[in-house]
Amino acid sequence: MTFEAQLLPAFDGGRLVRVPLAALDQARLPGWDLLHPEERAWLKDRPARRLRELVAARAALRTALLQVGWAGDRPLLALPRGGPELPDGFTGSISHKAGQALAVAAPRDGRTLGVDTEVLGDRDRSSIAQRVLRPEELARWRVGGEDWAQLLRVFSIKEAVYKALHPWVRRYVGFDEAEVTGDVVRLHLEGGEGPFTLRSSTTWEGDRVITVVEVRATSPGAAAPTP
Repeated sequence: MTFEAQLLPAFDGGRLVRVPLAALDQARLPGWDLLHPEERAWLKDRPARRLRELVAARAALRTALLQVGWAGDRPLLALPRGGPELPDGFTGSISHKAGQALAVAAPRDGRTLGVDTEVLGDRDRSSIAQRVLRPEELARWRVGGEDWAQLLRVFSIKEAVYKALHPWVRRYVGFDEAEVTGDVVRLHLEGGEGPFTLRSSTTWEGDRVITVVEVRATSPGAAAPTP
């Protein structure tokens, strides 16, 4: 089985791959044969629902990495915080939500990528606002009408920011450490890391939002991202 990779012109050669979990709802999972033997050994005893998500995400990530020049010669296992262990020279990220797994990948070239996807769903969950938004963001959101879709978009951006930042800072980054104004993301990192420049892109596909974030260090002395 092969999956389509979408070019991301805003991210200099990056690719986005989507894998619907419905494609994996069979006795013998399509996509399983795309995985490295060590990945299959790592996954084989997972519960069925979790197995579908992990197979879809790894299949999407392998497809995206192959599209940007990776040889495909090693397993993509998990780092201690759960993100994928990536091959040298490449950046990538995965996300899965409501029946779909996504992955982005690109040559590293001094930057890292994060991806997130969220779905509006059938109920308004705006009660998360005070946990997700900084005070100034919360004030702007309330003035703007307390729109649930806008809040979910900000949540998705911050999730993608965390994934893109993690290779640089190697710690949990809280929601209050990023401020989103429109398409602009400003960091308030408690550890004083950086400085970094960020680019973000959000796309709505029906009630699903997909966010990609790129992080680059702006100081020549900044630490290189770790694998």
